[in-house]
Amino acid sequence: MRLKTLLSMGVLAAVLSGFAAPSAARADVAVSVSFFHQQLTPYGQWVVAGSYGNCWVPGGVAAGWSPYVEGQWLYTDYGWTWASSDPWGDIPYHYGTWAWVPPYGWVWVPGTVWAPAWVTWAYTDDYIGWAPVPPSFAFSVSGYVGGPVVVAQTRYVFVPTRQFVGVPIQSVRVAPQQNTVIFRRATKVTSFPVSNGIVRTAGPPPERVEKAAGHKIERVSIDRARTQPTSVERAGLQKGKTIPVVAPERERAQAIKAEKSPKAEKSAKAQPKAERETRAQAQPPSREAQTQARPQREAQPPERNAEVQHKTPEQKSAEHNQAQAKPKKSEKPSKPPEQHQAKKPQPPPEQVREAPPSHPSTEARAPRPEGESKAVQEAHKSEPKNPPRPAQKPKPQPKPEKPNNDKPDKGDKPGQN
Repeated sequence: MRLKTLLSMGVLAAVLSGFAAPSAARADVAVSVSFFHQQLTPYGQWVVAGSYGNCWVPGGVAAGWSPYVEGQWLYTDYGWTWASSDPWGDIPYHYGTWAWVPPYGWVWVPGTVWAPAWVTWAYTDDYIGWAPVPPSFAFSVSGYVGGPVVVAQTRYVFVPTRQFVGVPIQSVRVAPQQNTVIFRRATKVTSFPVSNGIVRTAGPPPERVEKAAGHKIERVSIDRARTQPTSVERAGLQKGKTIPVVAPERERAQAIKAEKSPKAEKSAKAQPKAERETRAQAQPPSREAQTQARPQREAQPPERNAEVQHKTPEQKSAEHNQAQAKPKKSEKPSKPPEQHQAKKPQPPPEQVREAPPSHPSTEARAPRPEGESKAVQEAHKSEPKNPPRPAQKPKPQPKPEKPNNDKPDKGDKPGQN
């Protein structure tokens, strides 16, 4: 019985320790700049932003966009924690920091040290404001509890104190034009204590926020912020040294270059095949293809000649006779001498009028019987519309007649009739 009791207590202790284990495991999550490069590349572009080196610029943001606006503040075991609503997630708000670099605007400078939010504070009784710490910010292993880090007042985001927690910041943000008035009388605070190797964010006292809001601030789990704490040791930093909020530029450049190399090799291998397919579709046929196509075109006339060779001898003789009957273009009828033209008698006017027309279609046709006309019409329908005209033979010119002088022939004698 006692043995069963001990076993039951051991099982219960194991179960309880299993529930407590995830908190310690989350604190040992390893991160790297290469991992950040993979996660953020689909949502923006990587640029070399002046003295800050390799940075990430978010894409598809509206004009006037600022970090730490699309989301809300939660109070967790690690202090004031930012829960992002941006499509790229929580990485740029818990690692590294933001800087304003023309002409890109806000750029994210990568880092590997986790914090609930890398911001510096400015607050009054009525308003609470925050802004990203500069990339030059650094702290020790025990944290940062020194003088306030102050940035340009235009970089701060202010909201009413009573709407600071659990409310989408975008919907309650104070107009940036009021920053000058609020910032002048605000208390500036920058505090990042380190406990158990994990950085925490201290800002406005929770009691101040509860007094303005009129209710108690609920402390929630870090899971609500969709982020996992990382210890300073897991970030690859040694004790006794100053810890920068951003990773060294050389380390960032090497990590990003190593991350780009495999992708560049894959794209280089896939690119020639795509280029060959594109060029094959876009380029015109080569000379060899055109030369091979020419014999096919030149082979068509012999097929037509073959059709001509199948003609019957009667057809050939008819074509030969027609060719001989046609006058050659080069041969022109010789003009008669002028003497013969002068002696050529002109036909009387009556004969010219009575001369039959040259075209057979203008001949006067006699009326035909009704039955015969129908047969002729049907015959005309069956005939082709445009029958070939027969070659017209040149008309023979009339021979000049000798003038009659009414002189008797030599054989005739006068008086003989």
